[in-house]
Amino acid sequence: MLTATLAALTPSALRFRHALLRPGAAQAECLARVLRAAEGTTQASRVAHFERIWTAREFQDAVPVSTPDAMSADVERIAQGEARVLTREPVLRFELSGGSSGASKPVPVTRGLLGEFQRALAPMLHEVLLRRPAVRAGPSYWSISPLGRKQHRTEGGIPVGSAEDSAWFPRPLQPLLSRVFAVPGAVGQAPHVEPCRYVTLWFLVRCADLSLVSVWNPSFLTLLMDALERHGERLAEDLERGTLRPPEHDADGLPLSDTERAPAWDTLVRGLQGVRDPVRAQVLRTALQDGGVSACTLWPGLALLSMWTDAQAAHAVASACRRFEGVEVQGKGLLATEGVITLPLFDAPAPVLAVRSHFHEFMDPSRPDARPLLAHELTVGRTYAVLLSTSGGLLRYRLGDLVRVEGFVHATPCLRFLGRADAVTDLVGEKLSAARVGMVLDAQLPSPRPAFAMLAPEWGTPPAYRLFLETDLSTERLEATAAAVERALCEGHHYRYARELGQLGPVRAVRVMHGARRYEARCIALGQRAGDIKPVDLHRQPGWSEWFSGTTT
Repeated sequence: MLTATLAALTPSALRFRHALLRPGAAQAECLARVLRAAEGTTQASRVAHFERIWTAREFQDAVPVSTPDAMSADVERIAQGEARVLTREPVLRFELSGGSSGASKPVPVTRGLLGEFQRALAPMLHEVLLRRPAVRAGPSYWSISPLGRKQHRTEGGIPVGSAEDSAWFPRPLQPLLSRVFAVPGAVGQAPHVEPCRYVTLWFLVRCADLSLVSVWNPSFLTLLMDALERHGERLAEDLERGTLRPPEHDADGLPLSDTERAPAWDTLVRGLQGVRDPVRAQVLRTALQDGGVSACTLWPGLALLSMWTDAQAAHAVASACRRFEGVEVQGKGLLATEGVITLPLFDAPAPVLAVRSHFHEFMDPSRPDARPLLAHELTVGRTYAVLLSTSGGLLRYRLGDLVRVEGFVHATPCLRFLGRADAVTDLVGEKLSAARVGMVLDAQLPSPRPAFAMLAPEWGTPPAYRLFLETDLSTERLEATAAAVERALCEGHHYRYARELGQLGPVRAVRVMHGARRYEARCIALGQRAGDIKPVDLHRQPGWSEWFSGTTT
């Protein structure tokens, strides 16, 4: 079946490879498509002589840079049912952006935007199936997590969220892909993360020929495997007896709230009652021997792990791979809910620009008032902030991501994701950026780096930053680490000035248990979906001390 999928993906992959030779021409086609999608809309009416824009330079001169906040009024009008606000095409659904430090934002999805995603996803999947034929030998797992809220429609009748990961792929491929997914999309209808992971593991344990695991955040995979160790014997009993008993408590043993369950979830769980698999139950018990999980015992044909490996995610890769000894890891490209920036190729120095998908511009962070560069104008070694224009109605949208040019495939740049350009905390004028904090933590934390490490602000008298560490360091060394981080932060003028004025207190270290799991739980409480949650060195939201201490829920 995957061989047929490979054949169906080949034409798109060949067009993408050809476009890498002439990125300027490919991007001009993307811009023309974006402009056609916005013609005759409310958005276009706000731009003088929009219909006369033809070139990238004219586009930059006429259209201002946009942000999520600037678009919120238009998005609300679409949600109320108004047509032709951002695009001529109707909005099919809203997808919720992952967010980095707070609640998600709705992103309108049109047929044109889906087509642009597919111009990147099809070559990406083709690359994996062609270059790693072992992946074609069995089903794949693509991360599924609860939606975090009941699926609903806006007042204007537009659905919010998609139920199936295959919805992003070309429509003719969706039935094929759904049949080779090891875990059905209905698992994402689970009312809570813990039962979702349990049923996910039920499917995965039964999938003896699993060949690919694709997740976003590496810690998502770590937490999934932790759940397998936690629930392993219960899972084995369910497989042996033909029962399915999703847990009613969270990972800390606390009862889960009584949430209204989606009909699809109840139907799924009922339908799996009576399904026995004693052979896989015994394989699971063997894999659980010696207090750990042997993934090679469970899935001897597993050929590839796909996950984020750049920026803050790099620190979580080793932990995620600990149970998958010998399995190749492929870093993902930079893909946001709003659009695709890069996609991975096995022989490229970094993920390559998705040159056929959207229109991209690149701002020099040190010269924010300078005209942004185009894809074919970038320089190796330089860092840029990404602007995105799509057929979904985003025009010159400041995505907030920083990338560095690592090289080229033919004439198209390969871009390494460095982190968020807009992740800055500023309680009293200290202006701490995530990039700066990341460098400080890399330099000052002990090696190997603690399993969980994050700096976050706390309001108080005066306010201050807390360094949350999951570590067995002595209290004395923990305090010394916080002092070293404080000294390094004071090398920055704004932070040092705030400390000298007494506007900020010093950094204090806080020892935490189960950091990644507790971090995920609060991010979900803040409105994010488990599969979208990103590890961060700096979190802008206060309140973490109370959360980790268990004084808030």
